[in-house]
Amino acid sequence: MYRSNEEKLTDKLIGEAVISLLKSKSPISIDRLIKQLQFMAVSADNLNRKSALEQIINEMRHDQADKRARVSYEVRDVDNIRHFFNTEGPSDDQKKH
Repeated sequence: MYRSNEEKLTDKLIGEAVISLLKSKSPISIDRLIKQLQFMAVSADNLNRKSALEQIINEMRHDQADKRARVSYEVRDVDNIRHFFNTEGPSDDQKKH
């Protein structure tokens, strides 16, 4: 698999942030990960690294906002069967069953 240097750096930086959280025995969550990445960006000595960290943070925030905007519902019918619905509807016109 061929990947750009930017993708490799992104993976490396996220990995470093996760390892830092694990070493500090902090709970792992998107919010904590973003805070760790912010700390890393502030203390970054390399402009390329700082720019990559800021881009990762922005992408994570954007993704998090998209997920919060989606509303999903869980409905149980009389037979205690769970049905899940979201505001977006089906993904396409193809039947999945």
